[in-house]
Amino acid sequence: MGNSYEGKKCFVIMPFGKKTDLDGKPIDFNDVYDNFIKPAVESKELGIDCIRCDEIIDTGSIHFKMFHHIFESDAAIVDITSLNANVFYELGIRHALKKHTTLVIRKAGTPTPFNINGLTIVDYNLDTPEDVEKSKETIRKFIKNGLENQNPDSLVHQALTNLKIEQKFDKIDTLDTYMYKLSKAATKEASTVEIGIITGDIQNIKIVDVWVNPENTDLQMARHFDRSISGTIRYLGSERNRAGRVTNDIIANELIKEGEAKAGVVIPTGSGKLKDSHNVKMIFHAASVEGQMGNGYTPIPDTSMCVRNALNLMDEKEMAKEELHSILFPLMGTGTAKVDPTEAAKKLIDAALAYAVVNPKTKAQKIYFLAFNEQDLEICKHIFDHDERVELIKK
Repeated sequence: MGNSYEGKKCFVIMPFGKKTDLDGKPIDFNDVYDNFIKPAVESKELGIDCIRCDEIIDTGSIHFKMFHHIFESDAAIVDITSLNANVFYELGIRHALKKHTTLVIRKAGTPTPFNINGLTIVDYNLDTPEDVEKSKETIRKFIKNGLENQNPDSLVHQALTNLKIEQKFDKIDTLDTYMYKLSKAATKEASTVEIGIITGDIQNIKIVDVWVNPENTDLQMARHFDRSISGTIRYLGSERNRAGRVTNDIIANELIKEGEAKAGVVIPTGSGKLKDSHNVKMIFHAASVEGQMGNGYTPIPDTSMCVRNALNLMDEKEMAKEELHSILFPLMGTGTAKVDPTEAAKKLIDAALAYAVVNPKTKAQKIYFLAFNEQDLEICKHIFDHDERVELIKK
């Protein structure tokens, strides 16, 4: 299990310099940051990079960079001791943009404004060295729990559970892999199975035997130029003339002969022209979404069925002649407003890990999950890094 928070960042929102608290007593917030908050976050127990606005050394608008840090940082600490208006403004921005790992702290005795009464607020006391160490430990505990459990601590997201905040995540252009092996504690039998993440656009992947296509239960593939994996597979697997027009819809024609499929069922077909262009031997079509009149397509209740059925299919005797040793799963069900992407991805990865543990000699010696953008990668890495059944394979 990987417990490292290497590369994680914590942004601190607080006043600068010397101020007075609500009782008129002087408080040096630079000292609070330098000798209390920053050492707590960057300690060996966490090892997270800690930054405050005045430490951003760059040209350009400080507000622009501040907003980026508020949005992009894995964790945030907000000190409301002086009840500073700027601090509350930035706290509101953080809560609107991030569901979890925002820790609100205050000097013991600071009153709680009405509008944040529902928040968990951590009091700190710096009167003695013992108080300082105790307060540091409390901060570490809350940050660690926030990063590991990712439970919502934003009043905005708690109150507006159906809120869909449109966030654009950068597409990953490079093809990288982050692979894990089963830990000795996970399986009694030696296993050479590797499971992990491959990044980028599926069109650039040429090292996997089986691509899993997240399809509807009607088994009707998407149009050739739809922005979907189904459409991409259909087009790349087809025969085309010099103008790029499809002359033989190989994969779609083979699949449509199957009629319909029950939720979770996986149907194998050939890979058409993908065999020559991308070294793909087969396409496994997973019935992962269902169509409803007036409501479009929605993920089936349990997309993890698709993972289990696809891996079972690879291990069927009838498949032995195909010599299938690697498989690629998209993050099925994570791209809709009705499903939490972290929960959806965790179910898929958990199903694959559970299968590998029980079947250490599976034909699927390399199991990949596709991370198309930065959010996908962050979610998948978090899940793997905090699962005791696997260990990261060092590159």
